[in-house]
Formats: sequence, structure tokens, C-alpha cells
Amino acid sequence: MIKLIDFNSAKVDETVYYGGDAGAKEAVVYKGEGWMIKYPKTTRDMKNPQISYTTSPLSEFLGSKIYETLGISVHETLLGIRKNKVVAACKDFARKSDTVPVFGNHAFLIAKQLIPFHDLKNSFMASDVDSYSGTGSETLLDEVLATIVGHEKLKSIPGVLERFWDMFVVDAFIGNNDRNNGNWGILFHPGNKEFTLAPVYDNGNAFFNKRSLVQMSKRINDEKAMQEDAYQTQLCAYKYTGLDNEGHKINPFKYIKSGDNADCNAAVLRFINTVDMNMIEKMINNIPEESGNLAVMPQIQKEFYKELMRIRLDVIRNPSCNL
Repeated sequence: MIKLIDFNSAKVDETVYYGGDAGAKEAVVYKGEGWMIKYPKTTRDMKNPQISYTTSPLSEFLGSKIYETLGISVHETLLGIRKNKVVAACKDFARKSDTVPVFGNHAFLIAKQLIPFHDLKNSFMASDVDSYSGTGSETLLDEVLATIVGHEKLKSIPGVLERFWDMFVVDAFIGNNDRNNGNWGILFHPGNKEFTLAPVYDNGNAFFNKRSLVQMSKRINDEKAMQEDAYQTQLCAYKYTGLDNEGHKINPFKYIKSGDNADCNAAVLRFINTVDMNMIEKMINNIPEESGNLAVMPQIQKEFYKELMRIRLDVIRNPSCNL
């Protein structure tokens, strides 16, 4: 059984701050290293909330661990307790990692710089402003792919296109609908002036993190409802350009089923050849149902998540099935 870590004694690092709208974040020092604590977001401003707080920290932890089982580079994530909340702690891969010699035997600690794809897309569009009308935030698939294959810096980094399609497939599997242009990118290493792919990060929007246990218990025994949740109503952050020039979000399972993109097809094959549902289900079973007075992952939630992934895996393995 996974033991949740008590982060209450971890000291706040007042030199580091994190952005984003998915919930409160806090920089702490744990075992001498920098970590980001991700808190569950309150639902009080959401329409017709079924729960008081989202389960995004659990989604972050579980989604990241599933990436790890697939052999895809992902940020290190721990599950814990802080301020009487279940939290995810994400190791900060962009700071205090590289050392370079300065003035003889002294060393100066230098952080890596995370460059989100959003910023790379902005710079690529600036090179030909007459061809692109959107922004770095726009997720039209044609523009995203054009940036990946056309940006001089991205062309110099191995595996960028493969990483994009791997995330496309795995995010469909875990139900992460928020892989926007700010949620993946590259790292600049000041010490050797090199650029590399950043680990996968920001998986907190997976697994219906606003869904209540009551809703799960009602839907898990309803085959039609589970098909809807698993793949029929799933949309990703990426969009087609419609005939009306408006972006229409893509259902990733329909896109996978089409077989129209060879790079996507290759990512599907990599996924099918690597995914181990027994390992994933064992990992879920080893998450405690509660810790103290806090619910962590009740049994109905475990069964709901496992069934969603079983259904999705069947669809991904059999793209000819009727959606």
C-alpha cells in the first residue's frame, strides 16, 4: 500500500512561485530538493458542483505514474498530505539541478529554463506572420504540427514529434483534456547551452477530477454512460479548423480510429506494445482509500477509473470498432 507523505513540515521556498489556474501551488523544500505542492481546487465558483474540492492532486499523481509505466519521461510525483488536504508533490525539474565550475573549485548552481511550447509557437509564427492568424495559445492541430516540424530549435531536438503524439494517445487513455500549449515544452541547459525535451508534466485534469463518488456509483453499472465517459464525449485541447474557420475540439478516439496520421498511428502502436493494465490496476489498488480523516481514493473511485481505462484500451486496440 502506498504511504502518503506528510509534507506539513516542509519549508516554503520563498524564492520560487508557480502560475496556472488549476489550483493553489506552493514551492517547498523536501529532503533538500525543490518540489511544487499542488492543492485541490475549490469548486465553489463552478456551476452545480458535486464535490467541495477537485481530486486534481490524485489525478496528477496517477496520471504521471501511468506515463512512467509506459517508459515516457515524466516529472517525479509523490502523493501526500499538507494543510489537511491530499496534495501532489511534483519535483521541480527546472531548478537547482546543474552545476558548472566557476573560479577553480567553486561551483555555481544553475537552473534549467523551461520553455513552454506556447512560446516556441509564438516565435515560429513571428517568422511568417502572414501565414498565421492565431496566437501561441491557439491549439489548431495544423498550426501545432507545423510548428513542431518547422521550428528550427525543435527540429534540432530528437523526439519532439514522437512526444507530441505519445501525449496525444496517453492523454486520451487517462482522460486528460487539458494538454494545451503551456503544458509541455523543452528545457534549456545554461551550463552546456543545450536544449532537450522536458519531462511530461501537468496531468491534473485527467480522470474526471470534478466527478463525485455518487455520480461514479450511478454510472459505473450503466454501459451506455460508461461508453460516453470513456470515449464518446471525450475531447482534447487540440482543434480542427472547421468550414466556418472556427476551431472544433477533436475527439481523440475518433482521430485515432481514422488512421489518417502515420505519426499518430506509430504512437498508438508504441502504446499498445507497452501498456500493462495489470501493473496499472495494481498501482491503483495500492493507493489507500483514506488517510486519517481524509478520503484519498475510495473503492468506487478505483473501480470507476479502472473500468474507464479498460474500455478506452479496447477502443485504442481496436480502432475499427464503432464509436
